[in-house]
Amino acid sequence: MRRAAPLLAYSMLALAGCASAPLAPPPTVVASAVTVGSEPTAWDVVATPADKQRIAAMPAIWARARAAVPRRLAAKLKAEGALIDPAAALEAPTLPPGPYHCRLVRFGGRAGFASYAPDFCYVEVEKDSLAFTKQTGTNLPVGWLYPDTDRRQIFIGSFKRPGEITAPAYGDNPVQDVAGVVERVAPFRWRLVLTQAGKGAMLDIYELVPVTPLVPGARPAVPAP
Repeated sequence: MRRAAPLLAYSMLALAGCASAPLAPPPTVVASAVTVGSEPTAWDVVATPADKQRIAAMPAIWARARAAVPRRLAAKLKAEGALIDPAAALEAPTLPPGPYHCRLVRFGGRAGFASYAPDFCYVEVEKDSLAFTKQTGTNLPVGWLYPDTDRRQIFIGSFKRPGEITAPAYGDNPVQDVAGVVERVAPFRWRLVLTQAGKGAMLDIYELVPVTPLVPGARPAVPAP
């Protein structure tokens, strides 16, 4: 069953300049954009019952994951600030198109707490919809970003496994299906909270920070020393 993304009327914010050349090949999203009648497809029409239940259960998952972090790692968790605060979501959550540093923070369960070196992700406009692709690293979620509330977007997609040229369309292989919530937690800082975590963890969060673009003619706000 192939699923796709809706039309988006998204705010570019002050980050329109982030749509500079990607640092890896342009993203490839398997599903094509569709609409139901004349209206965009809503995420809860596309999502499987299992993923809808996981998204609804996220507040409880947050609470269990934070409580499961060992005391010896509590300072590292706290140092992440708004990124790991479930109440930190701000208005205007839409990810502007362009390249991002995406750093995985994983905690709860066997993981305890772990932060990994940033990889690259890319957000691209495809047929009036927003496509999200993680371009480097071992875990490679690929999919579409759907509007939801004034404080979150919903990600619906699948994992591309090592050696695969493209990820399966969402719904074709439930084992590789993935969903998540996108929230803005600070200026120039977003997070993607996935409904499934790896390596025995309870919660996987990607910190998304735009790659600083090189804009011809632009002057830096702070002069170089």
